[in-house]
Amino acid sequence: MPERLPARTTIGGTFTSNGCIPPPDAKNSSVVVLYVVLLMSLGLVNLDFKRNWLRGQLLRLGVGVPILIGYAYLEMPPLVFPQCLTLLLFTLVPNAAYGIAMAAGMAVKSRRIVSIRPASIQPYLIALAIVFGFAGILAIAPVVDASGLRDVADVTTSNALPPLADVKHVRVVPQEAAIFAGNKVVGQLGAYYRVGDFNVQVAGGNLVWVAPLEFHGIVQWLARRTSPGVIVVSAENPDASPELRQRAPLRYIPSALLNENINRHVYLSYGTEQLLETTLQLDDKGDPQYLVTLGRPTIGWSGTIVTAVVLVDPVTGAMKRVPKAEFASLPSWVSRVYPADLALAYNQWFGEFVHGLINSLVVKRDVHVPAREEVFGLLAGTRFVWFVDHTSPASDQSMTGFTYMDTVTGKITYYTSSGGEFNSRGAEDAVGSNPVVRQGKLLPTQPLLYNAYGQNTWVVPLVAETGKYQTVALVQAKNGHVVVGASGSPSPKDDAFAQYATFLGGGAGGEAARASGEATLAGTIDRIASGRSGTVYLTLRNTAGIFTTTEADAAIALLARPGDRVKFKRAPPDATGFSAIANFRDDSLAAAAR
Repeated sequence: MPERLPARTTIGGTFTSNGCIPPPDAKNSSVVVLYVVLLMSLGLVNLDFKRNWLRGQLLRLGVGVPILIGYAYLEMPPLVFPQCLTLLLFTLVPNAAYGIAMAAGMAVKSRRIVSIRPASIQPYLIALAIVFGFAGILAIAPVVDASGLRDVADVTTSNALPPLADVKHVRVVPQEAAIFAGNKVVGQLGAYYRVGDFNVQVAGGNLVWVAPLEFHGIVQWLARRTSPGVIVVSAENPDASPELRQRAPLRYIPSALLNENINRHVYLSYGTEQLLETTLQLDDKGDPQYLVTLGRPTIGWSGTIVTAVVLVDPVTGAMKRVPKAEFASLPSWVSRVYPADLALAYNQWFGEFVHGLINSLVVKRDVHVPAREEVFGLLAGTRFVWFVDHTSPASDQSMTGFTYMDTVTGKITYYTSSGGEFNSRGAEDAVGSNPVVRQGKLLPTQPLLYNAYGQNTWVVPLVAETGKYQTVALVQAKNGHVVVGASGSPSPKDDAFAQYATFLGGGAGGEAARASGEATLAGTIDRIASGRSGTVYLTLRNTAGIFTTTEADAAIALLARPGDRVKFKRAPPDATGFSAIANFRDDSLAAAAR
């Protein structure tokens, strides 16, 4: 067995060699199942107190309790109060049906035997009315308090551009391509294992797809009991070979059975909260760790919030629960906590109920909704975020804005600078109608919006029908202009961005540099020339790189000459080697004008 990581201290506790603290006392691991059985057993109370009460009660418990134990262990219902009280319906309904049937039988007998008094069904009806009424209140609460749903999301509105994209870390490998690549490296292990669900994340500063090797079924689990490892596929570089990473065997995974099932393993200790999502992530040493997000509803059955996350070592089962208040102390390798479906729900509530329920149904003033029923993970600067674009309720092809949601803190930024530009559906349609795409029978997928060169830009990977990655298309959100990377080039992504940079005038733009937050650069112009659309290209003496500017700064830059002393802000160089600049100032020109 490969050597595990050395012990380290973090998240408020001392971790084992696997990166997690020891799990809670094993003697308490089944207490959640006991609580569920006790709660649901309340629905088995014999409400006929007139005769043979004890006999009827023992019969109900004798039949019901074994079933409840199996249900609690297999289905793992969360004990979140007060929603968990509706679990009584699973036992109260059959109990009431049995009691009413017995009462009906006794009523028939009482017609022939005067001494037999029919049982009353009133207690059962009252109990059913109470529990069903409570369940109804939980169901309508989100409707009545739609504004409360809107306020669950922590949203900030901004009319600025999002952080400038680093071309090297743009996500161009869609999930379809990751699945296609991952299935090729399983090899002979395919007799026992299948590729699990891929999830995108940040590992070592790069975007990757990660999936565990899962058991095919119960026979394979009984034969092997552990998984040999995980599959890692780059989400940035389609030419990178997928990796079958085999280190210490993984015992606690989603396809394992009994107490080795990762979800049941966590539930038995933390079942008083909802298990919202289970994701496999790579730690700072590249070893797999599971994160199980915990939460609870706040408005009836809806308004779910994240309350904690549990870090689980899949090798030993060691666990650590980190409450939301301490998320800032999570290890740096934790790149996602908030589930994708919860991020989508937050976007729906924020946009749809902006002025309450009635407005969302009738007037629809300021209402905007996610343009698609999914969110995508991407790198925005150094943060891993969930992205989705918003459109009007009419579902046209223009944006009202888009959101970046921090996947650890849950904070959402709604960017409105893209209002009226192409949304994700419009971008897909624009790419799909491109002659190169149509001729190659390529399928656009996973449209992501980045700030490329100071322009809201759609990055749309193109795959074959098999899911294999072919190339990538870029769409300027402002006007729908499409460029498609040459699939025969060494790097279709770099080719696409080079074409796009040429279209924009060297990839520059004042906003690009301003958004980058880079330090000011000063020097003496060595060479300078103008290009299409007024773009100015220049180099500085003793400074590497080519700098470009357009629009606001171009007028001043056009008057510059070799030897002028200049000063400006620069963005990091793109894939073509150009650096966008802003706030261009020519000190020599200013001195000559005085």
